[in-house]
Amino acid sequence: MRDWPNTFRAAGYVVSRAFRGMAQAPMVQLLAVATTAVCMLLLGTVMLAWTNAQGVAGAWGIDVPVTVYIHDDAPTDEIEELAGLLEAIPEVTSVERVSPQDAMTRLAEGLGGEASMLEGIEPGVLPSSLEVHLEDGTSSGFISALGEKVSGFGVVEDVAVAGSWTDQAQEMLRTVGNMALGAASLVGFACMAIVWSTIRLAVYARRSEIQILRLVGGSTQFVRGPFIVEGIVQGALGAALALTLLYAGFDTVRPFLEDGLSLLFAAGTLRFFTPTELAIGVAFGALVGLLGSRAAAGRYVVT
Repeated sequence: MRDWPNTFRAAGYVVSRAFRGMAQAPMVQLLAVATTAVCMLLLGTVMLAWTNAQGVAGAWGIDVPVTVYIHDDAPTDEIEELAGLLEAIPEVTSVERVSPQDAMTRLAEGLGGEASMLEGIEPGVLPSSLEVHLEDGTSSGFISALGEKVSGFGVVEDVAVAGSWTDQAQEMLRTVGNMALGAASLVGFACMAIVWSTIRLAVYARRSEIQILRLVGGSTQFVRGPFIVEGIVQGALGAALALTLLYAGFDTVRPFLEDGLSLLFAAGTLRFFTPTELAIGVAFGALVGLLGSRAAAGRYVVT
């Protein structure tokens, strides 16, 4: 049976010793956290740009290759029948029905601060539509053929098929996504190197303490624990600082970006990271700190 009281006491010692060790060299710790924050800020900027680029692309309809506009007096059952036929096509992932009210709401959100321009305009002036989403990689020839076939239905007033420019936009999004992955890899290695160097200095500074702990029977995990906790704290604090700075910068430039995007009906698409995404960012920093400190302590703490 596990000795829980001793386990909790050991954990308390590990955590308290980690913070006391960090307090012994505050400038080194601050430098490590600041440098980690700079690296994480680069990653956060790229990820935020990619996230918002996807939102703008969605507002422009890049993710909707085919939009089917319906006659105002079209019977509901015929519309549902057409939607069912489209959903049965293997290349079609989903068919979304957009009412005039939905279209007006989207337009108002896209105008952002200029939404007052729509005052007095009734949603009924906008047509109902079916947005047809296709699998990634669907050929432009298939999309054009689908648009021509759908236009022959009696309930269809018009069909809008995304042009070749959408392929270029999707390629741009993929490029930004690849940049984000590359930045994550580089930032991960850079932060690990920073934590590794800091923890190595801490290990050297506490060589005598480590030897005493080993002589009195301290386990490897017990001896390494404070250094690993230090690395986790450094990584988490660096990530949190980077996200704080990123939010301050985003909040400053957002009004100017929104004004420009209002001309493209995409003003309401810009957003900062959600609480879940922020938590993932801090956890990523902690994980990088864990790996860096584990590598340093594993090499320099004699077993």
